[in-house]
Amino acid sequence: MPERTHSTPESVEAAFYAAFEARNLDAMMAVWALDDSIACIHPLAAPLDGRAAVAAGWRSMFEAAGQFRVQVEVAHEIREAGQVIRIVREYLVIGQEAEPRPPILATNVYRREADGWRMVLHHASPLQVGGTPPMRTPPAVLH
Repeated sequence: MPERTHSTPESVEAAFYAAFEARNLDAMMAVWALDDSIACIHPLAAPLDGRAAVAAGWRSMFEAAGQFRVQVEVAHEIREAGQVIRIVREYLVIGQEAEPRPPILATNVYRREADGWRMVLHHASPLQVGGTPPMRTPPAVLH
């Protein structure tokens, strides 16, 4: 199947999350840059560097995952001519659950390439909700 080109980072992001929900490895890898400069960090996991490692990580996740939906909310965006960084909150609804799980914070980086926009980094991490934030102590004055 020919790879779809994306004219905007938003289009790549939509395709990324559609492939994620569908657990479709071919569609997932079609959104990523074609060279080995890519990296992916799943929540609480070691970094995956390069296309082979990223594909293996998604394959493993898709094989282990049940049915789920993901809702995405943009928290911050940095736009430059050839690169866009989007920090998003991912809300996963697993199986028949009525409410989403606590959010996951993800950083998605997109790069403009000759054939359009492609993902180069996805870094997801649990977002601690509730609890008491750590106390900040003022720096000691040494002089």
